[in-house]
Amino acid sequence: MQNRWLGRLLATLALLAVMAGALWHFLNPGTRHPVEAPPRISKSDFQYHYSPPVISSSVKETDPERDLAGQPKIPRGKVEEWLAKHHRDAASLLAAFRALEDTNYLNEVATNFPNDPQVQWTILARNAFPDDRRKWLDLFEASSPSNSLANYLSAQDYLKNGQTNDAINELLAASGKSQFGTYSTEALLDGEELNRFAGKTPLESEQLAFSHSMTDVLTEDGTLKQLAWSVADLEKQQVAIGDSISVENLAQMGLAFADQIRSGENGKLIINQLVGNSSEALALSGLDQNTSYDFLDGQTPVQALQQIKEWKAAIRELTQNFEAAYPGLTEEEMASYAERKIIYGEVDAMHWVVQQHPQNSQ
Repeated sequence: MQNRWLGRLLATLALLAVMAGALWHFLNPGTRHPVEAPPRISKSDFQYHYSPPVISSSVKETDPERDLAGQPKIPRGKVEEWLAKHHRDAASLLAAFRALEDTNYLNEVATNFPNDPQVQWTILARNAFPDDRRKWLDLFEASSPSNSLANYLSAQDYLKNGQTNDAINELLAASGKSQFGTYSTEALLDGEELNRFAGKTPLESEQLAFSHSMTDVLTEDGTLKQLAWSVADLEKQQVAIGDSISVENLAQMGLAFADQIRSGENGKLIINQLVGNSSEALALSGLDQNTSYDFLDGQTPVQALQQIKEWKAAIRELTQNFEAAYPGLTEEEMASYAERKIIYGEVDAMHWVVQQHPQNSQ
């Protein structure tokens, strides 16, 4: 029993190490609506053989039988039972792909369910099938017309390829939408269900599912950060030619983008709050730093940046206290933390952990 508990604790700490590495990188400088007759494609258009991209992470997988936290993967036989139970639908295939990191499942779901928005997003988040990326971006926009994320991903692709006017149009379209959805909740819940089916405890199931879903979040965040840098570069170009109106317009698009990241589906995660704040800082960089702007509620960029700096300092302290307090949690408290994280958000859940074991965080 003691060995089982130690194994769970080590797996949790390994996951925390992955998250801490991502947080450190950002903390330190250096409802879907139906579409009328959307464009659809047939299975024959998609027959993929996918090689996974390199995931930027402080922990790399070296054992194909173990996940990023070093724990044994679910037996393939159990995964196949799960898929049969769910008739190999899109959600079950995506859960199988994340659990085993077996690209055959991604090939299958891409071929059989190319019009499913969750499939489209997963492929785009992983940057799978890069030669067909524009096709997948167009499909995602068509299937999710209220989702600004589709426009933002499209804008970054246009900017990468030098199509600035198309990118600006996408940014304008995104600014008028309130939804920013990544299907992360669905991925987490499907992953938990698969892990429980395979015999994992509820706590183990949540931890593993969260770990697997974070791969999509982190790779997507990298793309979003690239977009923020690209918009900032456009601002600099307009500053250089003295076009202050364009600078302000671009800054407002960048600020809307940052707000979407922080308030969207993944906004409950600290990593996305950090990406949103970093994006805001980049959007402010081209403005006159000591001028008050109406779209900043009368603040200057310097004042707005100071608020971001203070928030980052508070999160850095919270993260340190949380990492000190977490190993002292009981299994019941760990389960409560996992539930609070989903309901209230990561910051509130971390504060709760520190409150439970304040002596460990001093």
